[in-house]
Amino acid sequence: MFYRTTMQLAFTSEDEGKDFYYDGQIALPKAHTINPGQLNEERGHIILERCYHDEEPAKPCETISEDWTP
Repeated sequence: MFYRTTMQLAFTSEDEGKDFYYDGQIALPKAHTINPGQLNEERGHIILERCYHDEEPAKPCETISEDWTP
């Protein structure tokens, strides 16, 4: 059995977003990949994006950084 935590948070401050991403980088090595190397593999990941969904017209998000469980 696994315990999965999922969070998706938006910050108006770049520093706050990067700080939260850094917290995820610290936690990522403690997480496990489910069924590694198999077709049903499930890897954990964190992603930092610039999001423009509050603008008119809205634009797609831009990925700044992304990391995955080993």
